[in-house]
Amino acid sequence: MARPRAPSGAEGPKEPHAVSLKVLRLSRPSMSYQNPLPTEDTRISPKASLCYPSDACDSQFILSPNVTLPPAFGSAYVGETFACSLCANNELSEEETSRVVTSVRILAEMQTPSQVVSLDLVPAEMSGRVVSLGKGQSYQKIVQFDLKEEGNHILAVSVSYTETVMAEDSQAASGRVRTFRKLYQFIAQPCLSVRTKASELTPLEVDNKSLGPYGKTRLLRFALEAQLENVGDGPVIVEQTILNPKSPFKARSLNWDLQTPHSPRLQRPTLNPRDVLQVAFLVEQEPGQQDGLEALQKDLKRDGRATLGQLSIEWRSAMGDRGFLNTGNLLTRKR
Repeated sequence: MARPRAPSGAEGPKEPHAVSLKVLRLSRPSMSYQNPLPTEDTRISPKASLCYPSDACDSQFILSPNVTLPPAFGSAYVGETFACSLCANNELSEEETSRVVTSVRILAEMQTPSQVVSLDLVPAEMSGRVVSLGKGQSYQKIVQFDLKEEGNHILAVSVSYTETVMAEDSQAASGRVRTFRKLYQFIAQPCLSVRTKASELTPLEVDNKSLGPYGKTRLLRFALEAQLENVGDGPVIVEQTILNPKSPFKARSLNWDLQTPHSPRLQRPTLNPRDVLQVAFLVEQEPGQQDGLEALQKDLKRDGRATLGQLSIEWRSAMGDRGFLNTGNLLTRKR
């Protein structure tokens, strides 16, 4: 008869950890909503349904002066900064005198659809410092990560600590290093959807002295249009849209930030969910610009297309959260 295999350490009974981990997402609060009662019904005071009854507030206004924390994780959008608090807690009871927790360490990384990124913890660790947690105490760190990709993201957090067994004379009898790892999964979805179209305009002819008194140079011109659609759950305020042109082109905005001597200053547009904003840019070849001219000529000869540049968009949510988005290289249509 075969000899039974000895159980490995991994198959043995798992002891509960002396340290627990709590991960909380950090986000801005939102305004509290209230549902005012009709003033015609005098049997019930209109203030009965207000979350913050006061003579100084408008009882017919749906928003109250209070702010409320998000009740759930919420949505994570590409272009925003994901932030969360990592908190290691000493779960030993006050009656427990035989164990001490020291050398607590937290490591975090973000697994995106394309890469794994190690996250910096704030505040940063001090060199040579040994973190000791008393009973009921917590060790807290904050991590931030700019969401740049759509799809599944996993926040992986590892906690290690030293558990020391104390003798009756309050001296360390033995110790061991324990560690555990937890995974937190969420999906990053787009907040703004961008669709672009480039139309070629009539080239601009300018004098070229190097070709003689009658020499002319044809400078390319394009009109770039972009549609920005809010595909998120809440309204956003578009801070700015900038076209970063590729040489030898220059770009001029034709939007609300267009500055003319007598034009009034326009407010930044607000996009509610499913709203669409149309923006446009005039892209022109700079006269006398040699940087990038050879690459442009090769692209037009090979593919019949020119690279205009990249579109950069910045916005803020209703509560001030900042978002940003950079598109890839925008190309013209084939000639």
